[in-house]
Amino acid sequence: MAGDSISQREITRRQLLAGGAGRVGRPIIGGVAGSALAPKSSTGTASGSRGSVKVVGIFPTGGSIASDGKEMANGVKMAVDEINGRGGLVGYHLDYVEIDDKDSSTDQITTAFNRAVSVEKADVIFSGYHLASGPEFDIVANAGALYYNVNTQIAWVQRYKGNPSKYWGIFQCDPTESWYGQGFAYWVDGALNAGLLNSRVKTCSIISGKSAYGTVIATGFETQIKQLGWSVLTNDGVSEGAVPDWGPVLSKVKQARPTVLFTSDFSPADDAAMAKAWAASPTKTLVYQQYGPSVPEYLNLAGPAANGIVWATVLGLLPDKIGNDFRSRYQTKFGAQPGWANAGGCYDEVNVWAAAVAMSGDPKNYKAVAKATESVIWRGTTGSISFVDHTGVQFPAQTADASIGQPHIIVQIQDGVQKVVSPTPFTSGTFVLPTWMR
Repeated sequence: MAGDSISQREITRRQLLAGGAGRVGRPIIGGVAGSALAPKSSTGTASGSRGSVKVVGIFPTGGSIASDGKEMANGVKMAVDEINGRGGLVGYHLDYVEIDDKDSSTDQITTAFNRAVSVEKADVIFSGYHLASGPEFDIVANAGALYYNVNTQIAWVQRYKGNPSKYWGIFQCDPTESWYGQGFAYWVDGALNAGLLNSRVKTCSIISGKSAYGTVIATGFETQIKQLGWSVLTNDGVSEGAVPDWGPVLSKVKQARPTVLFTSDFSPADDAAMAKAWAASPTKTLVYQQYGPSVPEYLNLAGPAANGIVWATVLGLLPDKIGNDFRSRYQTKFGAQPGWANAGGCYDEVNVWAAAVAMSGDPKNYKAVAKATESVIWRGTTGSISFVDHTGVQFPAQTADASIGQPHIIVQIQDGVQKVVSPTPFTSGTFVLPTWMR
């Protein structure tokens, strides 16, 4: 399926906005039209005419990934505030509580989610991702609660498919990490074949993050790139967030001189340090980093060394009207531009839930809301969110229909500016050969 659908397809704006309207039972609710979910009101009210809904956000805002955790928290808070500012949701005011799970270790996740269900009595829980993700699912399922996240994990799909009757109230509002590796493999193979890399030699090196997440991504890339006729010259691993010196592992790559270096360490600090180490003595190799450059701190840390780097995310804040309107409102509210992933992703997941509540009519009827969520197609800041196995759908590899999928955006940093170079029609620039490859 991926091999047939990954090729670039021209989709007009009219087709994108109109697509999917004929899908029976799958109402499309657009991000621009999201205000229709609640009546307009000049001021928010302390409580709705029908009462209040307890909304709990759980984010790693006080630990090692606090910069990303703050993005998550801001996205959820912004969506909640906007809904309350419109007068609430189907007559209910949203009462919001935020919980910090710090480094999101197993114990910290367990404590945070137990508090959410047992102490806060959450009607719905929102989060981005958690480093030790796992214990929260059974806590939520056993409590019969609703939980929306952007964990980006194939492990969640396997868990859900193994027992859908238990995990009926949990939704991963983005595609899994399994699409990263194969998606980039197709893109870079196409770029080489089109003459964009100034090389015809199909060789690559891999530096994998040692987490389950990083391993899935690197393995997916290795499998797909080999099927496309490439040779892997070197393959090493690093522990995300704990790379003291990139010199030794990069020296192997520089000696091998591959056409492409693929890395799956998601830490923005690690990736920035790697970019600096690479820029100090580069070879004619295209460098791919996974996710880390999407976080605002990356550019601040990497500086000019980031120029030419290519990265990607399956949860990308798009450079279109919906995405840019969100950027503008976020800037006004928080005094800074959002990053390229979790702020928009977490904002979207709240609106997915709100759309399902509007369809079901009762936020307290959790099973009805969950059933409605399965039918929602929400055109948000990260693309069109629909669900298969309670997980978002990736465009263009998993589906060729952009009206029901979230784009796997491939981005290049050019003169300190993030330029989306794939897929059409979500691009904001074109790929430029890095200076060190010319």
